[in-house]
Amino acid sequence: TLFPYTTLFRSGAMGITVVIASGDDGSGGISRQGSNNGKLSPSFPASIPYALAVGSTFFDSGLSGEEQATTQFGSGGGFSYDYKMPSYQSSAVKAYLAKNPKTGTGTFAKNGRGSPDVALLGEQFAVVTGTGSTIVVGGTSASTPSWAAVISLLNEECLSASSGKKTLGFVNPLFYQNADAFNDITQGSNAIGENEASGWKCTKGWDAATGLGTPNFPKLQSAVRKACGSASVVV
Repeated sequence: TLFPYTTLFRSGAMGITVVIASGDDGSGGISRQGSNNGKLSPSFPASIPYALAVGSTFFDSGLSGEEQATTQFGSGGGFSYDYKMPSYQSSAVKAYLAKNPKTGTGTFAKNGRGSPDVALLGEQFAVVTGTGSTIVVGGTSASTPSWAAVISLLNEECLSASSGKKTLGFVNPLFYQNADAFNDITQGSNAIGENEASGWKCTKGWDAATGLGTPNFPKLQSAVRKACGSASVVV
């Protein structure tokens, strides 16, 4: 546990965003690390506060339009027993918990680091193989590299806005300060599959299944250019 935490802490301090899949096991009695002994707990290492944890979505109807939490598996999320809630997300998480969004039973870490931070399409995700054929895959391991690409594009915006003097750095604080730059996911939950008895519902605002939501790139672009073009330090 110490090695990835130290690595991510140093990366964040150096102005590097590490993107990690929140997992496909929801937040019930079983997660990536095995049995949670009756506790609701998210998967490690996405629960480390110096990572950008990415959840998964799917479309409400058909293959376009409004989205909800993914339906074929539980988009990983919840509240860590290992790490405290970081200040950059405290307001959003406390507002969420005030809505009584838990489904089923099970104790959870009320003051723990909440995940995921963001989400993106992760069900029936089309991938072109090396042979040129298209296959369909699923999982937060599909939504996560897509978010890495979005961050790379936003970093280019930051460099442009600052005439090459600033990079985007660790994005979590900036993202939580600009929650309106995301498509809010309000439908579904991560109580699915082997953890269908317990989990977290999607609500307006940040939630423990889809985080802040999916990227609205023009709005994120505007927020980044504003932050990087100002006199304040980004990284």
